[in-house]
Amino acid sequence: MVYTDYSTVQNLILAYPERFYNEYESLTSFYDSLIDLIPNNIQLWLVTNNKATCQKLESRYQYKKVNTIGIKNWDEIWLRDCIGINTRESVVKPFYHPQYCTHYRHKDYFEQLNKQSRIIVKECLQKKILHLPLIMDGGNFSNNSTTVFLTNKILEDNRELSKSEIVNMLQDFTSLRPEIIERSKTDTIGHTDGFINFIGEDKVLLSNYPSLPFLKSDIDFLYTIRKRLEEEKFEVIDLYDRPIDEIVPCECYRKNKKACLYSARGNYINFLRLNRTIILPEYTLPTAKETKYYNTQNVEILTNLGFEVKTINCDQLAKMGGSLHCLSYTF
Repeated sequence: MVYTDYSTVQNLILAYPERFYNEYESLTSFYDSLIDLIPNNIQLWLVTNNKATCQKLESRYQYKKVNTIGIKNWDEIWLRDCIGINTRESVVKPFYHPQYCTHYRHKDYFEQLNKQSRIIVKECLQKKILHLPLIMDGGNFSNNSTTVFLTNKILEDNRELSKSEIVNMLQDFTSLRPEIIERSKTDTIGHTDGFINFIGEDKVLLSNYPSLPFLKSDIDFLYTIRKRLEEEKFEVIDLYDRPIDEIVPCECYRKNKKACLYSARGNYINFLRLNRTIILPEYTLPTAKETKYYNTQNVEILTNLGFEVKTINCDQLAKMGGSLHCLSYTF
């Protein structure tokens, strides 16, 4: 059995970016605010890269259930993508090698990161690892107990294999039926957790975008996804996202592209769920009216569904290209 976002949660893993060797270190104060919102009955695992930070966190959060893990040279925050797929018996671990741009992080870096992330599996989840011979990010894996939705980024990242070979491999390792979706033309990341969020076996949240010219192709894409979900007999509930035409700065040499990545600002569906508690992103949108509307509308929707909703401003995090679901790993 593969666990879902609506499975019962007892543990949460986060990477605490103090003394990281990249731009993620600037998020340290954001993580402090996020940790304060985590329910005290959740066992929190904080991944760091130095002993001093481990000691600081253990001292600061004595009122919470906190374990720290020091991994030398660790500098990644997107744990959802790199840890693997949690099943009852094991962790199914694809190879994490995001191919969004040609920036400095190349194959050697990701080979080391994949080795390091095994330490997290062994120390936190304490399960055997099954190595899935596919390149895949955990954010491109949205599932209930029978079906998993992925974008065709998985086909692009594994071009040496046929679609049927990839589908069969996923079925063999997860016992789920893969539904592969052709991603939107504007979507460079290709993660289904950017627009789909299962909140029950037959109930799924789907992003709803405002009618703005730069979102036309994305709106058409979401209409296609809605039809696909309804054909599968899922109850589809709108969550109102408000994407911003905001580029994530990149120093890569793909000069023929406008941008490799876009900001996740305005993506509310990428929230962190801990049982009946949802930690929901807030954003500063182009106008005060929009900011108030979207930040309150989505709280109301989730509250009416029976969740306790806590909010945190994710403007700074979103500029790194992801949001709360991306940086968290629950089990």
